[in-house]
Amino acid sequence: MGVVYYANYLHLFERGRGALIRALGFSYATVEARGFFLPVREASCRYFSPARYDEIIHIRTGLAKRSRASLTFVYEITNADKSAVLARGSTQHALVNGQGRPVRIPDWLHDLFEQHLPDAG
Repeated sequence: MGVVYYANYLHLFERGRGALIRALGFSYATVEARGFFLPVREASCRYFSPARYDEIIHIRTGLAKRSRASLTFVYEITNADKSAVLARGSTQHALVNGQGRPVRIPDWLHDLFEQHLPDAG
């Protein structure tokens, strides 16, 4: 068919999320080294137009919502010149400790998001 398999959009969301965290000066490895994990609780994707094999795309990622123990990221995938939206989606993540128990977002992570992404509250 020459188009990107629908489930691969979730991998693209993950790449966008990782890039956002790195742009803020952190990495998932750093978060996990501090004993916090962000498993996905919910994921959604709305498809508008297929991405084609070898097509250059752009992934825009943002933080839509922060609560005491969860984060919701939003994504928009466009073609390279951003003239067409290919897909939009979101993922909600619980914040858990090493035993898998929900925990509050630590101050250092809250402050990081507040400083760089203040509209997500």
